Amino acid sequence: MELQNGGMEMINGGNLYRSDRVSDEYLLVNNCGYQATGSVDTTTVRPRGRSDYLLLYVWHGRLVLREGDEEISAPVGSLVLYRPRESQHYRHVAAERTEVYWLHFTGSGVSELLKRAGIDARVTSVGCVPEVREQYSLMIRELQLRQRPYEMVCTAHAMTLISAFARQRLLRENAEDSHRSRRLSGVIEQMHLHCGEPLSVSDLAMQCGLSEYHFIHLFREYTGFSPHAYVTRLRLDKAKDLMVSTTMNISEIAFAVGYANPLYFSRLFKRHTGLSPSRFRTGAGAEREEML
Repeated sequence: MELQNGGMEMINGGNLYRSDRVSDEYLLVNNCGYQATGSVDTTTVRPRGRSDYLLLYVWHGRLVLREGDEEISAPVGSLVLYRPRESQHYRHVAAERTEVYWLHFTGSGVSELLKRAGIDARVTSVGCVPEVREQYSLMIRELQLRQRPYEMVCTAHAMTLISAFARQRLLRENAEDSHRSRRLSGVIEQMHLHCGEPLSVSDLAMQCGLSEYHFIHLFREYTGFSPHAYVTRLRLDKAKDLMVSTTMNISEIAFAVGYANPLYFSRLFKRHTGLSPSRFRTGAGAEREEML
């Protein structure tokens, strides 16, 4: 059963064309259109989905998706994807003057195409894509007039549209990654300057505006180490320098690099270097004398 309720203004090519077919061609457009909500919310429910793919682009406002008992918000700039036979339940929020462009399409290459474009999740944020209006207008016109080879022309427009979504997604992600990299660089600089002081992962994550989970994940990608392992390496490197360049005893060095327990520091140092602090200092001193 498919239900649609509430007020909407719709312009589409689907009424003039078979709307739910499956094709072995690489990509084929079944229908497409534009929906603007009226004064009340518009809800679409397809418990058994459709035979083809559905891609919705939120041009303005917000869609609310129902996934079991959970509601998922898809704000402006979001793509919403439903695959063949996936249950569909989504609502246009009238209070936010929601406008949505939609595309039903099929084909043997669609799954791989969407994966390559990076828009194969249920909801993908791509931001503003100016090409949307023009490409949809051109496809709608082709489906209305059905002047051969309109199917080939619609396929070309759909490919252009998906490519535009993919490019905007990459630009958006690269900008976010660049911003995160700058924030991570600042945090890493602080870690180098204050490695001997107590460092909290939660505090470091907060400085980057990230959750602890995402901070640890991004930090590992950026440095190759977890935050804890990175600080340990910094502290041990600093300890080595102090052993070579000062007359501080091992307990003083342990405290200087952030370890209140000298025994723990000695065990940690040996685990990472293969030598006790005293043997490392003796060996480093002998090497220095040979160089002199």
